[in-house]
Amino acid sequence: MSDELVPEPKPDFIVTARVCQTNAEQFPDVLRLYVPPPAKVLDMTYGNGVFWKQVEGRYNVTKNDIDPARGTTHHDFARLPSAWRERYDCVVLDPPYLGVGGIETLKSSIDRGYKNRARAKADLAGIGAVRRIYTGGIIEAWRVLKRSGILVIKTMDQVESGQQNWLHVDLMEMCRILGFKNEDLFVYVNKNMPTMRHEYQLHARHNHSYWIVAKRSP
Repeated sequence: MSDELVPEPKPDFIVTARVCQTNAEQFPDVLRLYVPPPAKVLDMTYGNGVFWKQVEGRYNVTKNDIDPARGTTHHDFARLPSAWRERYDCVVLDPPYLGVGGIETLKSSIDRGYKNRARAKADLAGIGAVRRIYTGGIIEAWRVLKRSGILVIKTMDQVESGQQNWLHVDLMEMCRILGFKNEDLFVYVNKNMPTMRHEYQLHARHNHSYWIVAKRSP
């Protein structure tokens, strides 16, 4: 018999943090714990549908995006149809935005639909504007979720003018104020190194983001 140790099989459980190449790798973990199929889900900001690559067809998904070239419905996620009240088991919120830096190098594919360049020129960029964008989505999610429905928020902390802004903390507090119960926090660790626009840095660069899971009160 060989003296080599046989590695234990990987346990079949979900962990809070994972190193991933894309969001599609971790999103199924969130759903597996909190949103059993075939739940009725509203993706408020569907985009190219990257989140759903590994769970396609398992859920009844309303694919909403303000860009008419994306998704199947095209409403402003903060002003959804009144008939959608208490319709969904789960709502997913990941609004495209940019804080302040990088407006000039922003990819057109990201800017399309939510007009970050236009917002910046109208002095609507920055961490305050980002908080307002998310808050509008959280308020509307409360309205369209069924009682005890699940809200999944994708977000990332920001640095603005050399100051750290813990956006995930702000959003969890906003959820609590608006009547949600914060249930979980998943950490997505990016395999790729973050880029540097400057030759110096004041803070550690963020190479992780979050999935906030909150439950609407019954």
